[in-house]
Amino acid sequence: MSRRTWAELFVLAALWGVVYLLIAVALRGLPPVLVVFGRVALGALVLTPLALHRGVLQPLVRHPWVVIQVVLVQATVPLLLLTFGQQHIPSSLAGVIVGAQPLFVALLATWFARNERPQGWRGVLGIALGIVGLILLFGLDLHTGKEALLGGGLVLTAALCYAAGALMIHLRLGDADPLGVAAAAMLVSTIALVVPGLLMLPRRVPSPGTLGALITLGVVCTGMTLALFYKLIAQAGPSRAALAFYLSPAFAVVFGWIFLHEHIAVTTVLGLGAIVIGSALAAHRAGARDQSPGRSPGSGAMASWSYRRAGPRAQGIRGNCAPPS
Repeated sequence: MSRRTWAELFVLAALWGVVYLLIAVALRGLPPVLVVFGRVALGALVLTPLALHRGVLQPLVRHPWVVIQVVLVQATVPLLLLTFGQQHIPSSLAGVIVGAQPLFVALLATWFARNERPQGWRGVLGIALGIVGLILLFGLDLHTGKEALLGGGLVLTAALCYAAGALMIHLRLGDADPLGVAAAAMLVSTIALVVPGLLMLPRRVPSPGTLGALITLGVVCTGMTLALFYKLIAQAGPSRAALAFYLSPAFAVVFGWIFLHEHIAVTTVLGLGAIVIGSALAAHRAGARDQSPGRSPGSGAMASWSYRRAGPRAQGIRGNCAPPS
């Protein structure tokens, strides 16, 4: 890859990693439900016009119940779990725990998507390393009380939902364009949360920092990351573009340390390393190759293929429907 492509990959990883910092800042002035509602509503404003322009929402309208089920599991519920969980744990730990998502994809695929299950000794070693990383985090980093364990459990459940949602997309919406699925996720989540979100509107206007974090979370960490991810898929191929997902937990740790003065324990670093390496090994597919970058970003076959092969961002749009996060 060229230096420019590497730079863009690191920018994408940083944008995915900063999500947890932005959630932490937004939670200082807004309740969790309103943070999620604002995030998905702003994301819908960014993604819906793009999806309509490309005509990728219309095919999903034919399967409304499938879309609603997938979106609830892959976006609405995990976003709520993540945001509620971040009330009780540092943003850096949240980023590391969500980074374990490929481990759950590998484990669930063993029963529900055999063509995506972990392969050979690499897959077994990857899952084992990831579990060791989670034990380090929950056994040592989250030993400070019941609230910390609750927060960690909520974020871990969010990662499990992201993984289950990714497999549901693979199995039930495998031919759908990722941009259409992402826009549908934002729209359905906005509709689901509009009433509770409006009921929790604050009496006073939140601080500029809170509003800035929420706007950045919804606009930049959704629209810009999607566009950049598609560009990287076209230039470098989906497998290399997916490297940004594995780098994003490290950015979450660094951002939390620098901007929120979060304590970074040795066990956090060891857990991060074990989870990232384990996730990469568990997600490895023998003989998998990147497609030619000749197709334009977001074009049907290329986008659908990237969804299935670059699993993290059935996520990252995820995520950030995620995002991801």
